[in-house]
Amino acid sequence: MKPRLVPRGIAVAIVILAIAVIGAVALAAMPSLWSGRGTANTGFDPLFAGAAGATCAPARAGAPPLLAHLVQAQTQAQAQAETRPFAPGQQAPARPGAKPADKPGKAAPPPLYDNLGKLHVPITTASKRAQAYFDQGIRLTFAFNHAEAARAFRAAQDADPDCAMCYWSEALVLGPNINAPMFPEAVAPAVAAAAEASRLAPRTRPEEQAVIRAVARRYSLDAGADRAALDKAYADAMAEAARDFPTHDTIQVLFAESLMDLSPWDYWAAGGARPKNRTAELVAALEKVLARNPTHAGAAHYYIHAMEASARPEKALPAARVLASQIPGAGHIVHMPSHIYYRLGMYRDALRANVLAVATDERYFADAASDPVYRGAYYPHNIHFVMVSALMGGDGRTALEAAGKLDKVITPELLTAIGALQPVKSAPYFAHVQFSDADTLLALPDPGPQFVLVQAMWHYARAVGHARKGDFEAAAREVAALDKIEKNGDFKAVNDWNIPGREIVQTARSVAQARIADARGDLPRAVNAYRSAIAVQDSLPYMEPPYWYYPVRQSLGVALLRSGQPDAAEKVFRDSLARTPSNGWALRGLMEVYRKRGDETALAAVQKQFATTWLGKPDGPALSAL
Repeated sequence: MKPRLVPRGIAVAIVILAIAVIGAVALAAMPSLWSGRGTANTGFDPLFAGAAGATCAPARAGAPPLLAHLVQAQTQAQAQAETRPFAPGQQAPARPGAKPADKPGKAAPPPLYDNLGKLHVPITTASKRAQAYFDQGIRLTFAFNHAEAARAFRAAQDADPDCAMCYWSEALVLGPNINAPMFPEAVAPAVAAAAEASRLAPRTRPEEQAVIRAVARRYSLDAGADRAALDKAYADAMAEAARDFPTHDTIQVLFAESLMDLSPWDYWAAGGARPKNRTAELVAALEKVLARNPTHAGAAHYYIHAMEASARPEKALPAARVLASQIPGAGHIVHMPSHIYYRLGMYRDALRANVLAVATDERYFADAASDPVYRGAYYPHNIHFVMVSALMGGDGRTALEAAGKLDKVITPELLTAIGALQPVKSAPYFAHVQFSDADTLLALPDPGPQFVLVQAMWHYARAVGHARKGDFEAAAREVAALDKIEKNGDFKAVNDWNIPGREIVQTARSVAQARIADARGDLPRAVNAYRSAIAVQDSLPYMEPPYWYYPVRQSLGVALLRSGQPDAAEKVFRDSLARTPSNGWALRGLMEVYRKRGDETALAAVQKQFATTWLGKPDGPALSAL
């Protein structure tokens, strides 16, 4: 069985990261993070607004409004590929060095934090301290800091040993979630906690008894237990609880999560228009909660995950807008809105969210003995998002600063243990290709052959660097190295995590070939190579941030424009905007189309949108940078 497919190749690090020792990384000064020009992008690209029948240009025969084009682009066969399914058929193997599954001994209780919001779930207990720790644990559970949540739940048990829900909650967070499978060493304590909750259940309220019965069905001491069957049994029991208590928000949210755990990250068919598995059911449950309680942190968090890969990510924008303030001391919650902001082209908002998330995590690390999972998986993910948000927004200084920080956080030791982190370790090369000069690209040190994707992206950066300097023989050698890796490289370390490693290298090779041909002035060859890259890019499964760092269509658009094909270039730039709304790079290309055409009305409309979304120099990037 392959491990569960998760986004970014980051959260999957949970499988082994619990044994990793990761040092704290000081927050690098980022003075350019807030220096973007223009007003905040608060919504959708007006180029796609259909209310006034607006289009990028005066209507012409065969030129559909961009709103229609957006729908078409997201439902066509070449639209974003669906996430590969994951079948959680058994429990994960024991992690190297894992201890026997005994309940942890007495430990100092965690502090009662004052920055985790006010979400309150009343339980049967006479102890205010137990209730306070339970609420803290539930907030941290919804913030995906499961180890810290478990500490809070154990402190609640110490405060009230007769609190059934304090044991239920520990059992809950020891189980699988959308980012991690069930570990054998967690089974015994989960079973024990569920059993104690069941023993104490008769003195609790009916809604508490319902979730206690459900969690008891989630685990088995049988080493050969069918994990998928246990997950389904739990989901079925939570469905019963949800039917019996339709107005209990937390039960509805936990029911939705139980359905998400049945097919982690596999919620939508290709293009995002058709729900798969039980997605429609879980989305309905979350929408019901948000309709009556729009600030419920768990509902907002899970709804973002449920909708981000869909064709309608904007449906989760209201949830994204309110989420961070609900649990402001949890870095992952502060970060989560950016999954929607990034999808909607709100790069300024995505950047701000992740800068704040990084700072929030670092304050937490300074005050608490964070577990390696959170420090090594969720924290680097936030840094990665700073980099890609700045990159798409045109803020080169911030992107490069974040790239340097990200490179330091992902150590070789982590990469050796977790192949899923290779795309993240490779990401800094993309920031350099986008914003560094040729000499800097060629001075980047050789990472060695140990990590196939990292080595490949180093060759990609060098190919682009040599092409910019006009050394086409050297550039061709780098492409040959990419071709060799593509054909003969050992991709097992990434394939085991369902990461499309070979396809990422194929994309890099085709883009490098296009850059070389473009630099030579061979535009037909460049166009063909860009089209090849796009074909592969369109086949990549959904990932946030995406596996390939920018929409290759914008490069194709420039090549077509330089080839004297403005109409074809316009269509390609529109295609790019349909997939990445408010993409300033594509808007810059569209501006050039209308400037050459002399269409002042369309040019003014695009310039207005560009000013609101671009974070770089006011005059925008050179066409060659697209």
